[in-house]
Formats: sequence, C-alpha cells, structure tokens
Amino acid sequence: MKPKNTKERRSSFIKFILLFVLVTATIMVTVFFNYRVPQKEIELLRERVKIAEQEVKFQEGFASEIKVIKNMLDSLDIPGQNVSFLGSQLNGKLSRMQESIPRKDSTYRYDMYTNVVKAFLKIKETKEELYSRKNDKKNIEECKIQLEKTEQKLKETERDLQILRITSNRRR
Repeated sequence: MKPKNTKERRSSFIKFILLFVLVTATIMVTVFFNYRVPQKEIELLRERVKIAEQEVKFQEGFASEIKVIKNMLDSLDIPGQNVSFLGSQLNGKLSRMQESIPRKDSTYRYDMYTNVVKAFLKIKETKEELYSRKNDKKNIEECKIQLEKTEQKLKETERDLQILRITSNRRR
C-alpha cells in the first residue's frame, strides 16, 4: 500500500531539508562571526595597546631626560662651574632628545615634544647669557674701582701740580 500523498510528502521533506540546511548554515555563519570578528577586534585593540605602551615608554624616557637636563641647567647656577663644558653637554643631550622624538607621532605631540626641547634650549642660552652678564657686571665693578683709583691719583697729581706751581712762583 502506497500512500496517496507521496508527492506532497516528498515536496514537504525536500522543503524541510532545504530549510534545515539554511537554518544550520545561518547558525554556523553566526557562530563563525561571533568568534572570528571579535578576534579581529582584539587584534586591533592589541595593536592600539602596543602603540599606547610605546608612547608611555617614550614619555617615561623623555621625562627622565627632562629631569637630567633640568639638573644640568640648575648646575649652571653653581659658582665655579665650567659653563662652556656644561653648555656643550646640554647641547648634545638636547639634540639627542630632539632626534629621539618619533616623527610618525601625531602632530600635536610632536610639536609638544619639540617645543619642550626648544624651551630647554632657550633656558640654557638665557642662563649662559646671564652667566656672561655676571662676568660683565664683575668687570664693570672692577672698572669702577679702577676709575675711582685713577680719579684719586688724578686729584693727587693735580694737588701736587698746584703745590709745585705755588712753590715755583715763590722762588721767583
């Protein structure tokens, strides 16, 4: 005995199989994207974290160099220091700092780091100028003392000259 609706049953079975395959494929694609897409996001986030860590590492190194340069600048104020030697050391450190700034960094950070280096260079130049002006002030003070001594000698010489004139007039 054969069922009367075999054609309908077969059509329904094929529709069921197709729908089953379609639903199973949809579930598989969903599971795939559920695990695969976050992995790409994780890779992207790891790359960003790596860049951020490199930036933090550079900032720490830059900050430590700033402290060293600040100490060197402060030592310029100590009397008896070899200012030209310290100045050349500072120039070397500042140039190395300038070269260490990453060029591929975003513009505002590159400009910020460059401006910090330029500010330290300006401070160094100002301190060297101040040091040379201190020497100028010292020279001016020495010249004033020498001028006072010379004026005193001039007064003494003028007095002696007047005395000689008076005595020579009396002898005549």
